[in-house]
Parts: sequence; structure tokens; C-alpha cells
Amino acid sequence: MENYKVLQRLGKGAQGSVFLAENRIDGRKYVLKKVECNDESEANKAFKEAMALQELKNPYVCGYKEFFVTWDKEESAMFVCIVMEYYKMGDLDKVLRQKRSKKESIEELILKKWLGQMIEALVFVHKKEVIHRDLKPSNIFMTEDLSISIGDFGVATVMGDARTKTRTTVGSMNWMAPEVLERPYDERSDVWSLGCITLEMTTCSFMDTPQAQATLFEIKHSPQILEDVLEEVGKRYSVDLVQLIRTMLRRNFKQRPTAVELTDIPYVKEALGLSSSALVARKKAATKGIEAKPVPKGKGIKAVIEYLKDQEQLEESVKEALVYLGELTKEQDSVVDEAGKKVIVSCMRTNMSNVGIQTEACNVLQNLVVTAEDGDILYTKDVIAPVLLAMRSHAASASLQSAAAQLIMALSGDESAADVIGQAGGVQDVLAAMRQFPNDQKLITNCCGALWSLGVNENNAKIMTEEKGLADVCGALDGHGDIAQLVDYACCAIWSLSMEDDNIEMMADLQTVKLTLNSLKTHKKDAKVAKNACMAMASIVEADVECAYQMQGPTFLPEESAYRLLENDGEAGIPIVLETYELHKDNPEVVENVCTLINELAQYNDLCEELKAAKADKILSEAKIKFASNEDIMGPVTEALRKMAGGATQKKEKKAGKT
Repeated sequence: MENYKVLQRLGKGAQGSVFLAENRIDGRKYVLKKVECNDESEANKAFKEAMALQELKNPYVCGYKEFFVTWDKEESAMFVCIVMEYYKMGDLDKVLRQKRSKKESIEELILKKWLGQMIEALVFVHKKEVIHRDLKPSNIFMTEDLSISIGDFGVATVMGDARTKTRTTVGSMNWMAPEVLERPYDERSDVWSLGCITLEMTTCSFMDTPQAQATLFEIKHSPQILEDVLEEVGKRYSVDLVQLIRTMLRRNFKQRPTAVELTDIPYVKEALGLSSSALVARKKAATKGIEAKPVPKGKGIKAVIEYLKDQEQLEESVKEALVYLGELTKEQDSVVDEAGKKVIVSCMRTNMSNVGIQTEACNVLQNLVVTAEDGDILYTKDVIAPVLLAMRSHAASASLQSAAAQLIMALSGDESAADVIGQAGGVQDVLAAMRQFPNDQKLITNCCGALWSLGVNENNAKIMTEEKGLADVCGALDGHGDIAQLVDYACCAIWSLSMEDDNIEMMADLQTVKLTLNSLKTHKKDAKVAKNACMAMASIVEADVECAYQMQGPTFLPEESAYRLLENDGEAGIPIVLETYELHKDNPEVVENVCTLINELAQYNDLCEELKAAKADKILSEAKIKFASNEDIMGPVTEALRKMAGGATQKKEKKAGKT
């Protein structure tokens, strides 16, 4: 301490104080941080951790001059002292407060430059096995040329320790990743903090500091809060930046990219390029000496694959070859071996910034799924990861999002692939596409299909529930109920979501039954819609009953969903269901689901009367004779007839005037 003259106290944190100090030898000003330790053993441990910071020499990381342990007689305590560079321009927090006071936006080009510098700094420190854990605007310093420098690693934790146990952090709660206090975490926790900082930088013109702080806290618990804020951000900044923020703020850290993985995203590559980062691949150098050749048409799939290997660095050649390969792979007997599929994926990764290549590659892979067998490489992370990366990289391209969603629908028919997609954040990627392009019928149809296919997996259904995906599916029905294929997929998705209790109350608020019934009315001649709409409504009624029973006991009053089938904008709903039966009474799959729905409705005494008045018992008796050997139909038919005859213990009637 004798080498430093303390000029003023800059602040005090949970583990120590920060001072502005002058070095008595060179006369320069430094920031001196004193971290209090309980005993000598703790001091030695802290000193060893601090010494690791000496290796953090990077243009965008705050420089550390020295470290030492000292005993403070006045405070009777031992301190590890960390001497850091002093930045007279202040920190990012100061910049944000100035902008907020004037309600000014930060120009995207400037924001992009700072973002690239922060990502480069994180890539560097994470490779050194150091996690910051306290990343926030007040720890991001401004240099005289208005670049940034991440500092205050004085409380960082060496990565090996962080992976084995959860430790209390001194980081501010607002920027802290959700997992830090709940479970073991890793370097992706810093990516969450970076996402928070980036979100803050985009909200200066419409949020004051308290509002911004509250938002950072709330987004940990509600994905809808984040979506609401991003909708406003999207009015001022690019779609790709909005998508990048969304990707960094994945609440499940296992679905969140590392800093290194962020550098694969074209927007991030551009951000890195603004500071001439060495992390940006020099593609021009890679293409030097490669001669563009024509696609070998008429020579078969193998020749095209070899061409792709040879021309991988040339975007135009790759795109043209993939378009042609897409035509070839539409043929039923077309075969691309594992090596060929790896070449296609390699071309995707090499040319991630080219949206046309990503779209055509997804189309080719979609064709190949048709003939894929169990264990095919298509169902692995090697193929799935670049597809999801393409979605995140080109959030503004409806054609790419649509092609990728269609591919995800096909891939997730394989149980292991559905797991991989869910764990990698694919559910959120599909929902993001729906929210970005709510009026694109083809895209919304493919996204509903993807959600249905993914939702068969229980874990994915839980993710959809957490992300409030039911609202997106109902929005699709409400906005595009005239498209039979979309309705079919949406009803299947609703069925899977009805298995999650947290969706049941939301279904009443979203008028899910009414939307489904309207869709059935519109497409009652379509067997698939008829089957799946009735299946969805039966599942909702059943789930509604279970939830009400659990909450209110054996004397519960029935919830509204069953009764929504009685009236649909003034038109009775049950006749629509029975008319659907008449249109498809020779189709056992439709008959099964119609009878299952009637059976669920028949558990209410007053609905039994409505059903009998509509002659549902006659329909059930007819089905009983016609499908006597079909156990799947006979079960609900027999049970429903018994209830209508009064043979079952009925649930309490819904009395007039009662709520």
C-alpha cells in the first residue's frame, strides 16, 4: 500500500471498497480495489484467483497492474488489493443514464461495435477459464477513443470451481443469470448478463432507469415481459439484433449459446468486424485460388456432392448446387449417404451469412428426412444445431424461417431428435418466427406443425407452456382459421398443451374451445380437422374437470369450457359436433374422437339433457352397432350411454345463478 496514495473513495461493494489512487512512483492514476478476507487462508486463496487475472491481456479487458495482500491496522482486517487501469471517460452506466435523461437512442452501429468488443472480451476470458459473474454497465469502462473495456474481475471465479458447485455471487441481481443462485452454472451466465446489457442499450429512448432495472428482474420469471419489450425495441432496431438479444436471454442456460458460439451468428460477425477482430474468419483469403465451376447437371447426386466439397467457399456456386440438389432429392428413390449429408451441413456452417444457402439446404434436408431411417445423422445435433443457428441468424427472412420450421416438424417425428431440438432451444426459435411473421400463412402453418410434432414430447410441451406458446397457437387459429392444414396442426398442438395443467386456465382466457369449435365448423368436411378438433376439445374438457376437481373437491362446479360448447356466437356447438359425426360416420378415427368428446360432456347432468335433446344417444347407439369390434370406440360409447341413462354418479349440476 505504501506505493499508492489514496485520492478518493469511488464506492463500496459487498466484498470491499474501491478507491482512486495515485502511484507514487510513476504518478499515474489507478483504481485500487480492496477485497476483505476473513483469515490468511482465505486471503491466499483470493490472491491465487487474483493472480490468474494477470493473464487477461486483451484490448477489451481492463488491465491489471498488480496484486498484493495487506493488513489494515485501522480496520483490523486482511485485504487482497487489486490495482486496475483508471478510465477517466467513465463507464457504460454513465452513458446509459445520460441517454435515458434525454430519451435518446444509441445508434445501432455504435451499439453493434460495443457488442462486438464485449463478445470478443468474453471469448478471451472464457478461454482462460475465468467467468466474470458480475458483468453490468458499471463494470464496462469507456476508453478515450470510445471503445469499451470490461473490468472488475476481482470477484471472478475460476471456471473449474464454478462447474462443480453453486457459489454466492456479489453481482447485482438485475443482471445475474437465473441459474446462478439456483444450480451450478458456467460461462453462459456471462452471456445472460451480456444480453441484459444489450437490452438496456436498446431501451434508452423509452425507459427510465427504474423501469429498465425492473424489466431486467422481471424477464427472469416471465418470457412475455421480454417479448413485450422486444416488440418495442424492434421499432427502433433491426430484427437480427432483436433475435440476438432473445437468444442471449434464454432462461434455461443449457439452451443459451456460449460466447464462442455467438461468433457463428452473422450479426455478431459483423459486430466483430467493426473493430477488425481476429475472431472474424477471413473468407476472402479462403476463396483465393478457387475457380468457380458450373454445377455438374445430369451426372447424379454424387457428382453434385463432390462439387459442393470443391466449391464450399464460393457462395453462388453452393447456392446453385443446393437448388439443383433440391430438385434431385424430390425423387423418391434419391439417396444421399452420411458423408454427403455432412457436406451439406458443412456448407451451411461455412456460409451461415447467406440466407439463400440456408433456405435451400433446409429444403434439401427436408427431402432427405422422408427416407431417413432410425439412427440417421439427420436426427443428431450435428445437423440440428446449424438449422437452429440459421433460424437465429436470419430472423428477418420469412422463407428461411418457414423452411426451417417445416424441417423441424419432420425431424421431430423422431423421438431422439425432438429431444435434441427441445434441449437446444428449438421450441423458442419456432415461437420467435411465429411472433415475427404473424400474417405469413405458410410460415404460421409450418410453425404450428413444428409445435405439434415437438409437443408430443413431454419436455417440449413443458417448454411451450413456460414460453406461453398456447397464445401463439390460438392466435394462429384466430387469424388463419380458414386454412385447413394449419387448423389441423394447431388442434394437435392444443391437444398436447392441454396435458399441462398450467395451460387450462389460460385456455379459458384465450377462448381456446370457441376457436377450435369455429375451426371445426369451417372445416367439418375435412376428416383430419374433424378428428383432431374433437380430440383437442375432449382433452380440454377432461383436463378442465380434473383441475376443478382437484381445486374444489367432489362437489365442484364444472368449469366454463364444457359449456362453451353449448353456445358459439349464438349458435349451438353440440349440433356442430353431431353434424361432424354424420359427415364422417364411416371413418373410425373421427367417430372415436367425436364419441370421446360426447362422453366427456356427458358427465354433467344438464349437458346430458342437451345431448339427448340433440339425439346424441341415437348417434352413440348407431356407432355401437357399427363399430362393435372396435374397442377404442366402444369404450367411450358405452360410458356415454350409461351416463345419459343416469346410471353413473353424476357431477353436481350447474345451478342457475351460481358462479
